Amino acid sequence: MYCLRLSDIRYIASNLLKQYVDNNFSDKNVIILGDLNDQLIDNHECDICVVGGGFSGLSTAIEAAKKGLKVIVIEQNLFGWGASGRNGGQIWNDVSWGIDVIEKKYGIKLARQIWDISQASVDLIDDRIREFGIECDKKNGGISAATSAAKLREYEENREYKIKTYNYNNLELLDKNSVDKEIGSSLYYGGVLDKGAGHLHPIKYALGLVKAAEKLNVKLYERSVVTKINQTSHAVEVLTDRGMVKAKKIAVCCNAYIKGLNLGIENRIMPCATYIVCTEPLSQNLQREILPNDYCVSDTNFDLNYYRLSDSKRMIFGGAVGYSLKIVEGLKKRTKRQLNKVYPNLSELKIDYIWGGLIALTMNRVPDIGMVNDKIYYAQGFSGHGVALTGIAGKILAENMVSEKTKELEAFEKIKHKNFPGGRLFRMPLLVTISSMQRMMDIFNV
Repeated sequence: MYCLRLSDIRYIASNLLKQYVDNNFSDKNVIILGDLNDQLIDNHECDICVVGGGFSGLSTAIEAAKKGLKVIVIEQNLFGWGASGRNGGQIWNDVSWGIDVIEKKYGIKLARQIWDISQASVDLIDDRIREFGIECDKKNGGISAATSAAKLREYEENREYKIKTYNYNNLELLDKNSVDKEIGSSLYYGGVLDKGAGHLHPIKYALGLVKAAEKLNVKLYERSVVTKINQTSHAVEVLTDRGMVKAKKIAVCCNAYIKGLNLGIENRIMPCATYIVCTEPLSQNLQREILPNDYCVSDTNFDLNYYRLSDSKRMIFGGAVGYSLKIVEGLKKRTKRQLNKVYPNLSELKIDYIWGGLIALTMNRVPDIGMVNDKIYYAQGFSGHGVALTGIAGKILAENMVSEKTKELEAFEKIKHKNFPGGRLFRMPLLVTISSMQRMMDIFNV
């Protein structure tokens, strides 16, 4: 009689799958999300338990493990399954709200703190890529494109403001001719090239963080849905349908997927679905016309268009906003229509893939990073700027769980977050109404 361990079966299955992919997908457009990690079964103990296996959760785990702590990460699906693996891969070194708005509301001192943190978040990505040898097609440079003359004037003023106030000299103003040349589209009035921005392959980066966590002896559990969180006088119990983790402290990094944990923070975020289409590879002639310097682009529409070329020279184009992860034909057509508006010369290209994912918005578009109490920490609401900010959020959480409260956490706690009105029942109708109004404003260049 032969006896096989579950780990042996997973190893055999993963290798058979790898052979199948290698034999049948020669263009390397298929990425395996990784070997299946164990489900959480039975009872476990650790110093830090992280709930959520996306960018922020993995970052928290890596930083905590570096400090010598025993760390467990619980993910309800697969690592990188949520927004961390489904986003457009763009790296912007600012908060979605805008640092000028923070300055007007909270003063220059706090604005400078948040600005410094946002700059450090971009540097942290480069540091991790180097430290752990993560191959994720990282490229530098991003263009913010103006859809009206008024928006271009705002860019001009913002550039001068950041140079003068924050000594940020990476912004190059582009007139219409220059932006047409850099983007390969005549749609825009001009724009700004941010040499400190960039883009990467999000799922490759997420899986790189998974491998980094494994090297640091972090215990990783997938397909384990957290059903309840209990707090005792000495620990926090994280319960799943098949097991339990008792931890000294926990970090809740679920973002838009936090539903049902009842920690008093869920109503401060609005889950919002965004969708991306991916074309067939561009011809060499089209490649020379479109994004010749391989920058990513984001424009000024409320339902902003954001796009870049993949490493395989496919156009990855996102921007449609919805209220469900269900992919319908109308949604595909709507996103393709936006793509054709920006690039009429791509109208004949076939759409090979379409996907969607949930992001989490806050009322003020600033990440909500803080503490429920001295044992429960959280990070959420990155509002579309999560590729960079999630990493630094994880570092902030880890540092605060092992020491006194840091100035970085204190900075985020000073920015007050309001609940969305109406609770879970009315959040979606509210988002529909706001989005409809903003689309009309975009149409009439208001």
